[in-house]
Amino acid sequence: MTLLDSIAGFSQKLAGQVYLRSLRDSFIIAIPFLVLAGLFIMVNYVFLDTNGFMRHILSAETMMQWRGIGERVLNGTMNILSIMLAVLVSYSLASKRKFENPIIAAMVSLACFFVLMPVSVSVTPAVGDAVTVGGVVPYALTNAGGVFLAILCAIISTSIFLKISSSSALKISLGEEVPPMVQQSFNALFAIMITVAFFSVVTFLITSVTNTELFALIQTLVQKPLVHLTTSLPGFITLTTLTNLLFSLGIHPSGIINPVLEPPLLVAMQENMAAFAAGQVPPHIIVLPFRDLYGHLGGTGSTLALLLAILLRSRMSSHKKFARTVIAPGIFNINEPVIFGFPVILNPLMMIPFILYPQINFIIAYFATSWGWVSHIVAYVPWSVPPLLSGWLGSGGDLRNVVLQVVLIGIGVVVYLPFLLAYERSISTKKAQQIIEDIKASPTEEVLLRQQNPVGEAHLLNGKTIVLMCNEGMSTSMVAKKMRQYAQSINCTATISATHIGNLEDIYQQTDLIFLSPQLSYMEGKVRETVRDRCRVALVNPQHFSNMDGKSLIEHALTLLK
Repeated sequence: MTLLDSIAGFSQKLAGQVYLRSLRDSFIIAIPFLVLAGLFIMVNYVFLDTNGFMRHILSAETMMQWRGIGERVLNGTMNILSIMLAVLVSYSLASKRKFENPIIAAMVSLACFFVLMPVSVSVTPAVGDAVTVGGVVPYALTNAGGVFLAILCAIISTSIFLKISSSSALKISLGEEVPPMVQQSFNALFAIMITVAFFSVVTFLITSVTNTELFALIQTLVQKPLVHLTTSLPGFITLTTLTNLLFSLGIHPSGIINPVLEPPLLVAMQENMAAFAAGQVPPHIIVLPFRDLYGHLGGTGSTLALLLAILLRSRMSSHKKFARTVIAPGIFNINEPVIFGFPVILNPLMMIPFILYPQINFIIAYFATSWGWVSHIVAYVPWSVPPLLSGWLGSGGDLRNVVLQVVLIGIGVVVYLPFLLAYERSISTKKAQQIIEDIKASPTEEVLLRQQNPVGEAHLLNGKTIVLMCNEGMSTSMVAKKMRQYAQSINCTATISATHIGNLEDIYQQTDLIFLSPQLSYMEGKVRETVRDRCRVALVNPQHFSNMDGKSLIEHALTLLK
């Protein structure tokens, strides 16, 4: 077994770990709420800044009044992030464990999360000294500051609840005539009671022995060290270098590195957002969008610079044609076609800048922020927002951050260019032409297809369900669209869709063929083990994928399902 096989095997086991998958899926669901919070922070403290440009249009009193809209949005998004995750992680975990009613497990997690809250808290009124009050849960405990407590609570409470629920001795049978929801509720009765009571007793014992609330212990022992590790430049560079290395080996890192990297960076992001809203200096340079704004310009490896280098100086027409084809998704930071189609994967010459260039960007952006040349990141920006616009939004409207992104892209073109030219020199014109010919369907195959599907006859894929699957469902959605367009042109009525790997267990029983994108090649064994013989599983040809060649993929599906 080679070293690469060992890495791929370990990564497959790690990425298939149910807890990491549940974390990943939960954070994906929470993203729209964070984006909404970021937008309203910008509205409240940039557009409705009483000292900003709107002061010539609106009175300070009017702007302060209108801020109430954004403050209510923040209360329903950023300030309850931990509550959301307590529910989402538990629901996802229970679903993946095939529990009959995951919402019950989610409600148990929510109950346990509030069991962990302090009975009384210290509150400082606008006028006077701090007082201790009961019956209050501050937003400081339910926003991103409580993320780690929520995650631990969801995982532990759900695991305990599911274990107890599996015992038939603790289930109450009400007969067959009782509605299923009522029966499920009574089946879970003892499991709910035992789990919540267990959390209450353990929390009481810990707080009594340590004289410290569990929330404070988790913050001190877990959250703060992890936030410090990931927001320090050496720790962050180490994790992002590993991320790019895995991707260059054909292993998508989102199910491996991201569940470790993203939660503490999300906490740091919330602290920056809160400081910005309070008119204070944001405490962190490195936050979650910092990675996307400066090191993922065009996707992992900042491959937008590579595409620009190809368009500017490439000596091969095939490379220029390829760059023109994939630059549109690249602008939205979707670069799997570049990684697997150019290719970058397992290409020693291109792997070097792919791994190292983003780290150069991070170092430059870190010190530019530290020295005050650009603003801190103060608003959450999703990874799919195009460069330049993302810099403006993330910084709260500072054009200096946009200029920095332009400079970093320019540096990237310079870094990628010598490796690009060296790569092109390493392949002959004849070989390049052969690569082009290889991705075209052979005449024999086309003749065979015409014989199998003469005009007027039903296509052999009619009624079949084909699902393309990648890590997030973004890149495959574009490929699926091309497949649907070609299928319609030949009067094929196959159902073709795209989704992410987290939905595998929910969809495979209704699917005839699952196409795995190249970035999920290391998960092929796990997927086949899950679906068994219920449907066909195949890897997408990287060239067909990168060129979004719907015709060739339909032909491939035909050979698998005929």
